[in-house]
Amino acid sequence: MKFKRKTIQWIGYLFLMALFALFSYSLLNYQELKGDFYQEIQQYGWVGILVASFLIDIIAGPIGPEVPVIGGLLAGIKIPTIVYMTAVGSAMASLMIFAIGHFFGEHGVSYYTTPEKYKHYRTVFNRHRRITMLLGALTPVPYVVVCLTAGIFRVRLWEFVLFALGGRVIRIIGALYIALLFKEVI
Repeated sequence: MKFKRKTIQWIGYLFLMALFALFSYSLLNYQELKGDFYQEIQQYGWVGILVASFLIDIIAGPIGPEVPVIGGLLAGIKIPTIVYMTAVGSAMASLMIFAIGHFFGEHGVSYYTTPEKYKHYRTVFNRHRRITMLLGALTPVPYVVVCLTAGIFRVRLWEFVLFALGGRVIRIIGALYIALLFKEVI
């Protein structure tokens, strides 16, 4: 049992290190990645928006859904298509991360903390889960962490969809509105 526990801990640490490495890479190469996403959207249209928004939400980085929105505007894609494809790509990534957290849940976290601490963290998170998910979706806070935490603490799916994904759609529409206001500058 001790060997299994250590193995799972190492796998978890490697996963966290990989997420940190992706975050660091995207932070250090922000302009280059942003240009790559714009180029992908120019070349592939709405499919590029879908793929870009999925990848952006999977990577815990500083790039948000604004990039596919602006890329779609620059490519001349219709506004409803931009909103829909960005929201679908973001939802697919969010639900995937939520499912990973839900799958591992308490069992996965038990390798890193005591059951008492887990219950304490779960109580605190559940007390503020709706505002936490909403703020995570609307702000530059790493959204991946919010989705993973919501899955680990077994937030009901309807709450996750309403507060996390709903908040993400609000952010996408807000980013589109701001981009339309400054379209001449972009």
